[in-house]
Amino acid sequence: MQNWNEYSEIIDLLLLFNIHYGFAGRLLKTEGSSLMKIIKRGKRRKQHRFVTGIFKIVLYLFLKLIKLLFSFPIYLLKAMWRLFSFSILLLKSMWLLFSFPMHLLYKFIKRLLKKKSKQALPTLAEIDEMNGYKFEEFMKHVYEQLGYSVYHTPFSGDQGADLILTSKRRTRIAVQVKRYSGKVSNSAVQEVVAAKGFYKCTEGIVVTNSYFTDSAKQLAKANFIDLVDRNELEKMINTVLN
Repeated sequence: MQNWNEYSEIIDLLLLFNIHYGFAGRLLKTEGSSLMKIIKRGKRRKQHRFVTGIFKIVLYLFLKLIKLLFSFPIYLLKAMWRLFSFSILLLKSMWLLFSFPMHLLYKFIKRLLKKKSKQALPTLAEIDEMNGYKFEEFMKHVYEQLGYSVYHTPFSGDQGADLILTSKRRTRIAVQVKRYSGKVSNSAVQEVVAAKGFYKCTEGIVVTNSYFTDSAKQLAKANFIDLVDRNELEKMINTVLN
């Protein structure tokens, strides 16, 4: 009887041990599987983060490359523009450097030619020996020396003006040139008055190596025509010479 009781206690202990450790095993097995799942999830997240990081780096490098490819032509154009601007500036500097001495040389030559032309002006006595056309050419030269732009009208059909002067202020002047041995009458004044309208001039001049009649002076005054007689012509020649 005593032995049976001992056996029954042993059996109860074994049953209790089996129940206890069986539950603990199942619990350990359940917790272990959950822990493995968490570890696997962590590994997946790390892998995902790694792949995402690699993708971001590749995308960043790709965008940088695209930006570089598009910006390189712009930088190249800027560099070419700066080179072109520098070339233009260099050419301007060279032009200024060489144009100044060339300008001085031009003024020097022009002055020499002007002196020669002044020395070549004839005297009144020589003018008296000229024909009408040569006197017109002489007066053209005189007015050019005085700073006018001069147009010499045709020898025939001049419509009353031998020369058309244009001043620096763009004023147009009709000039009738008369080489006479006697006094110039009012017909010359009438001719230049008609020429003013024909050539669209605002002023008129009659030039002669002689003098004007009183009638010509009155008509010129009434029509605002300037008269240049022998004395005024001599003054003009002296002005050019000086």
